[in-house]
This record gives sequence, C-alpha cells and structure tokens, in this order.
Amino acid sequence: MCHDTTKLLLGIADENLKITDGETGEDGVIRLTGHLDYTPKACPKCGIINDQKIINYGWRNTTIRFSKVLSNTVILALKRRYFHCKECHGNFLAQTVAVPKHCTISNTSRKECLEKLGEPVSLKHIANEVSASDSFVGRQLMRAERDFQTNWHYLPEIILMDEVKSTKSTTGAMSFEFMNGETHELIDLLPYRTINKLEKYFYHFDQAARENVKIIVTDMNYTYPKLVQTVFPNAMVVMDKFHIINALNRAFNKTRIKVMKKFTPSSREFHALKRYWKLLLVPTEQLNFEQFKKWTNFPYWMAATDVVHQLLSLDSELEQTYQVLNSVRSAIQHQDWHNYNAAFWNNKTYSEEMKNTIKTLESHHDEIRNTFTTHYSNGPLEGSNNKIKAIKRASFGYRSFWRFRTRVLYVFKIKTKRALITK
Repeated sequence: MCHDTTKLLLGIADENLKITDGETGEDGVIRLTGHLDYTPKACPKCGIINDQKIINYGWRNTTIRFSKVLSNTVILALKRRYFHCKECHGNFLAQTVAVPKHCTISNTSRKECLEKLGEPVSLKHIANEVSASDSFVGRQLMRAERDFQTNWHYLPEIILMDEVKSTKSTTGAMSFEFMNGETHELIDLLPYRTINKLEKYFYHFDQAARENVKIIVTDMNYTYPKLVQTVFPNAMVVMDKFHIINALNRAFNKTRIKVMKKFTPSSREFHALKRYWKLLLVPTEQLNFEQFKKWTNFPYWMAATDVVHQLLSLDSELEQTYQVLNSVRSAIQHQDWHNYNAAFWNNKTYSEEMKNTIKTLESHHDEIRNTFTTHYSNGPLEGSNNKIKAIKRASFGYRSFWRFRTRVLYVFKIKTKRALITK
C-alpha cells in the first residue's frame, strides 16, 4: 500500500501523521493504522518554550472516521504521542489538522457534510455518506444558522410574496416567504402569515429599507396588500398573472362539470366533456386546425378546433364562459388593459361560477391594473416552492420549523462549485 497516496485520497495534509498499515475487513470497513509524533515548540497549557522541558510520556490510542471510499467506511486507528511538561506538570496530546481537538470525525468529512447539506436530500442520507450520525449532521446544519441572520437594514425594491406549507409547529397551516424580485434570492421564511405578525416583523427593518420597496408581487391573498398601507408607504401591489388565469380556469372547469352533469353518464356528450377538459383550456390561437384525426366519442375525423366547437355547442352558457376565459387570457398575454375590461362588458350570460371569479377580480382592480404596467411575476417564487417541497419530502418532514428554515436557506444560499477534470 502506498501510504502517501492513501493520505492524499483521505485529504490528510499533516506531515507528522504517518499511515503504517491497512486492510479491508469482512464487514467492508477499511481499517488503517498510523501514528502521530513530533516535537512540540511550546506547552499549550503554560506557554513555556520547549527547551528540553517537554518530554515524551507514552502513547494514546485514538480513532478518526473518514467519509466513505468506494462505498466503504474508513477508520484510522491513530497512536498519538503523549507529552509531559516539567514546568507546569501538565500533560497534553499531540494534535493534527486532520481532526478537531477532542473529536473523532475528520475535517474532510465535516467539509463534505457541509457541501452535501446544499443538496435536497435527507440528513440520514448525508450521515450515511460521511459515516456519521444524523444528529451530527443536524448539529452541523444548526451551526450554520448564524450565517442566515436577517439584515434589518436592507430590503430590495421588488419583493415577491407567497406562502408554502412547512411544519406542524407553525402557528397556521401555511408559512410566509418572500424573495428578491430582481436577483431571485430567497430572503426569509417565517412560521406565520397573519397581518399583525407580518407587520411586527417588517417593522424591525429600518424605515429607509421599508421606503426603498417599490413593488410587491403577490397572489389574490387579501392580507399582503394591506402591508402597503402600513409598512411599505412607497410600494404598489402587483397581482401575479398566473393566479388570475388560474382562477379563471377553475371557474371554467366548474362550469364544464355543471354542464356535463346535465347529460346521463352513459351519453357520448358526458364522456366527451369529461375526456377533453384539457383541450378546452388550451388558448384558441394555439388550437390545431390543420391536422385531422380520429377522436374518441366523435364519429368522424376532426381537427382540434372542430372538437372544441362541438363541445361548446352543447351549451350556450359554456360557450359564453369560454369566450370570457379566452378574451381575458389574451388581454393579459398582450398586456391590453382596455380589452381586459371590455371582456366583461358585453358578456352577461356566462356562468355563475365565472361571475363569482369576476367579482373577486374586480375587488383587486387596482392591483391587476399594475400587472399590465410591469413585467414582474411570482414565477421564480413558485419555482422555489417546488424545491422547498422536495427538501421536505426527501426528509420525510420536519418537526422543528427553525431547523426546516435553516435547511431551506442553506440549500438556496450556499453555492458549491465542483471542478470537472477531463485530463
């Protein structure tokens, strides 16, 4: 065995540490033996310079655990020189940079643990990779909590706000999160989302920081626009386009189901409305009108546009609701504020479900108007929600919200670079 190569693979840079032997046991564990010996320059207890006043005082056996190599756990049985100081009559042990004092898990394992914490995997998976316990990985994670303290002197000009389901220990069913709308950096995750607690939280920021906020992008939650009246005096609220269109889609789907139930479950109309619900949600300009094919529940070859026309002809209310849906969706896509308002003027025969949705949109009239003058959306924040859910799912949930918050901020803010060696 080339012991220098072994030290290189294990990341041991201490010249005083020598590996003498090693073998792989029947349990798959690689057990190495070595010794650590040097002449100390001074006593670490009294600080006296070593002028033949520090003598060797035997050996002490210690153990160092390293990360897995080729899926095998590596354990180094290290004999360390023990010293005695004649001046202060104190004893001390030889130390190495391979492992912290009074610890058995190597520094390379600790570094690898911190790198793997940036990946959306469970703590037990990381513990298995670095040959440590999951409680050790949890302690390493919580030590990083001090690196994610809130900066109370700065807030970005563009803030994206939303909620996400976190842990059962939170005060409500959902937790509040907000993000920098320009850099797409997650700022913080809070265990509540009520207006009173959010006001208290944001009042911790300097007044200059709160006045710096110009735009707040949110969904149709009634809570967050109230923050502009009290906390952010210079900000305007922008309603996210996705939530507007999603509300319209839900209203149209409810209408489709209501119309579908008018027919008997064994009828062709019932099965067609149930089968092609996704096709009805496709924008009119994106429907294929050139390719003809055989469609289930229809007797002859048709294009996608013909299928939609056949389904809409079953009920006039469904057709009017479909027109409103596409008119509003087209106006939002082209940022045409006049056509957005005109879509509701001449259509009074659309469904009751769509009327309720339109009333909701009218209650957010000013916020939706701001949507047509800006290009910001909650898309980056919705994408981060998927990653947060992946972190929670990979760990099978969290009991402590603050551990969950630290893990989320660690994954989003810690960037690890890996070199790709091709030569």
